[in-house]
Amino acid sequence: MAVRRAAKAASALALGGALALGPAGNASAAPIADLSGMGCPTSYTNYYGNGGFVQTLTYTYTGGNGYRYGHYNVVFRNNFGDTNEGSRDYRCY
Repeated sequence: MAVRRAAKAASALALGGALALGPAGNASAAPIADLSGMGCPTSYTNYYGNGGFVQTLTYTYTGGNGYRYGHYNVVFRNNFGDTNEGSRDYRCY
């Protein structure tokens, strides 16, 4: 009976971990902070669960509309390592 109980607990933990991290093992459903209106900081971290999204300014540019934008690389960092979340562009003002 104890083996059955341990197997149930292990499967519940595995299912909980899969729901929290998603099928790819990353936190893609988690909120990434919108940096528009923050004046293009060089780096910004917002913490989520057991890690945090680190957004690092790569470069700035002026769009066709005359507004200045910042291009950021986004990485989710936790104890298990780093997961690249792509890049984002935000308006700097």
